[in-house]
Amino acid sequence: MKMQDEVLRTSRENYGTPQYVFDLDTFYERYDYFKRIFGEEIAINYCMKTNPFLTDAALLKTDRIEVCSYGEFLICANLGIKPERLLISGVLKKREDMRVIMDYGRDQAIYTAESPSQLAIIREIATELGITARVYMRLHCAQFGMDEDTIIELLNSENGEMEHIEFYGIHYFTGTQKHKLSKHTKEIQKLDHFFERIFEETGREVKNLEYGTGFGVPYFEGQEETVTAEAELVEFKKLLQEMEWSGNISLEMGRALAYNCGCYLTEIRDLKCSDGKNYAIVDGGIHQLHYDGQLRGMYVPKMHVIHRADVDLTGEKKTYSIHGSLCTTNDVLVGNYESEELHKGDIVVFENVGAYSVYEGMSLFLSHELPAIVLYSEQSGLKLVRSMQETYHFNTPLR
Repeated sequence: MKMQDEVLRTSRENYGTPQYVFDLDTFYERYDYFKRIFGEEIAINYCMKTNPFLTDAALLKTDRIEVCSYGEFLICANLGIKPERLLISGVLKKREDMRVIMDYGRDQAIYTAESPSQLAIIREIATELGITARVYMRLHCAQFGMDEDTIIELLNSENGEMEHIEFYGIHYFTGTQKHKLSKHTKEIQKLDHFFERIFEETGREVKNLEYGTGFGVPYFEGQEETVTAEAELVEFKKLLQEMEWSGNISLEMGRALAYNCGCYLTEIRDLKCSDGKNYAIVDGGIHQLHYDGQLRGMYVPKMHVIHRADVDLTGEKKTYSIHGSLCTTNDVLVGNYESEELHKGDIVVFENVGAYSVYEGMSLFLSHELPAIVLYSEQSGLKLVRSMQETYHFNTPLR
């Protein structure tokens, strides 16, 4: 993380709390780290659901932006992202939405087919537009995609299912926070066998693989990088290189790219001692801060405190339970945090929030405000990209 406390203090003074600050320099460095190991022969695509406010930054580095909803597409369209940089994914594709998306993406974007009926929608619209749509058949996992037999059947179909469709390749994603390389080994072996089956039973070659890595990352004290450590990534690349299948590989990444580039700033507004336990109440809460795996503040994430400049620190340590501003006993950010004495006005900085925290929490709960969002780079400084916004109007019933 490049940002110093001086930068965070300035951002707090300018834009208030709570707020998120995303460090673009750290985001770029993280991409360069992966690219150095994987090389030019393996593409990296950015899943914008991870953090839509990093989409513009991702365009400077990654090959494509994965879009998983109509709303995400509208963000991309408003940003003027070229169709050839878009991968249109998502579990459910409504026809009315896809008509707009495909009119924009034409035959330059790539589309995933999650089911035979979703493929039919893409085919029908492609026919209307007079284009041939490039389509990834998505391989089954949970609610995602289709099983092997269904994909084989579609590829062998003589009933027009593949008219105006270019079979671009296979898309496969099985989940996130996978810390063991053994899981990836099994998945890559599964894909290798399936690609051979496709060729044997349909005569078609799989030219492209879009593989969602789901790499796990460390969030809490005592955790280290596992599958994203350099030695593990070298082994992961070796798994891909040793496949019998040969074709183009794109790795779909989100959390592993962005997690360490963000901070969440929240101010201590109240302090008290009850039954011998110290409590610090901040103006944020669990509706705005989410770490995958956190349970009622049991684990201490990477964090620190920016103390007020006008107080003298004695060096004496105390243990605090840090809570947000929600009216629920679940709003525990950290249950046991050891620190020098805290004061009202101190800023608690939660690190490693570049992925998902910005909208994975219960943002509208109790009609609290949406935090400001700020981007930072050493070259450009601080830039406000979303001001703090009230949410009560979303929860006000019509009369």
